[in-house]
Amino acid sequence: MAGNVLSYDAPSTEEIAQRVGLPVAEIIRFDGNTSPHLLPSTRAEALAEELARIHTYPHGGYPRLEEAIARYAGVSRENIVLGAGADDLILLVTRAFAGPGDRVAIANDPTYPMFQIAVWVAGAEIGDEDPALTICCRPNNPTGELGELPRARPLVVDEAYFEYAGDTAADLIEDGVIVLRTFSKVFGLAGARVGYALAGRDVAAELNQRQHPAPLSTLSAALAIAALQSPPHVQPILEERERLAERLRGLGFAPLPSHANFLYVPVDEPQGLADQLLSQGLAVRPVRGGIRITIRNEQDDERLIAVLGD
Repeated sequence: MAGNVLSYDAPSTEEIAQRVGLPVAEIIRFDGNTSPHLLPSTRAEALAEELARIHTYPHGGYPRLEEAIARYAGVSRENIVLGAGADDLILLVTRAFAGPGDRVAIANDPTYPMFQIAVWVAGAEIGDEDPALTICCRPNNPTGELGELPRARPLVVDEAYFEYAGDTAADLIEDGVIVLRTFSKVFGLAGARVGYALAGRDVAAELNQRQHPAPLSTLSAALAIAALQSPPHVQPILEERERLAERLRGLGFAPLPSHANFLYVPVDEPQGLADQLLSQGLAVRPVRGGIRITIRNEQDDERLIAVLGD
C-alpha cells in the first residue's frame, strides 16, 4: 500500500474564520461528530488533585480510570487497554496483528479513514483474502449504519458511537473480538484524547505489553473519571437527529437512517457543497458520495437548514 493516504483532519476554527472572513464565534462545526457544548462533568475541580502532582509520571498506571471503565463496560480491569484516543488503539491493534506481507480486511465502504492509515503504518496491505485482521466501524462512520458483525476473527469493532446506538460487541471479547471506544464523542472530551479497548484477557495483556507505559495525560484520565461518574443522556441528540433528518427531507435531500450522532446525506458534488457551506461559516465533512453532518442543537441546525434552503 502506497504511503499516500490523505489526512482526515480539518482546519482550525480560527483558520476557517480567517479564510471566509467571519468572526470565530460565527463558525459552526458540523464536521467533527463531537459534543456541541462543554458538558457539566468537565469541571476544573476534577483536575485539582492531579495538578498537585503534575510534576511526576503516572507511576502504577491508571487504576482508578480502569476500575471506572470496567464498571461502565461490565468487564474486568484485565480486559482493558488504554490509549490516547481510539486512533492510538487502532494503530496499536493493527500493528500487533499485522505487518509487512499481511493483509487486513476493512469492512464497509466508505468507512473511517484511520483504518487505512493504520494498515499503511503497520506495513501491511488491505485485502479480504486470508486477512490477519478484520476491522469494522459500528455504527459505521460516515453512514451511521448499524450493520451485521463480520464473522472473521480476529475482529476489531470500532464502537466510537456505541452510546448512541446502544448495541455492542463487548460480549464477544473472549471470542476473538476487540472493541474500541472513545471519550471523544458522547462524553465531550475530544481534546483530552482518551480511548480504551475491551479484549479477552490474554489479548489485552499482549496489547498492554505493546502499549507505551504512559499513554494518557493524568489530567485527561481525571476528566474521563469525572465523565464516567455522570454519563450524559443521549436522547436529546437522538431526537434532534430525527428532527434534522425530517427538515433535510423537506428540502429534497435523502439522509440515510443513522444510529449515531450524525447524518450522511448523499449529494452529487460533496466537496462543492461543503465549500459553499464553509463560505457561510458552516463546516461539514465531505465524504465519498455525500456530506456528513454532526448533530448539534436546534438553533445551530436551523442555521444550516436556512443556508441549504437558499
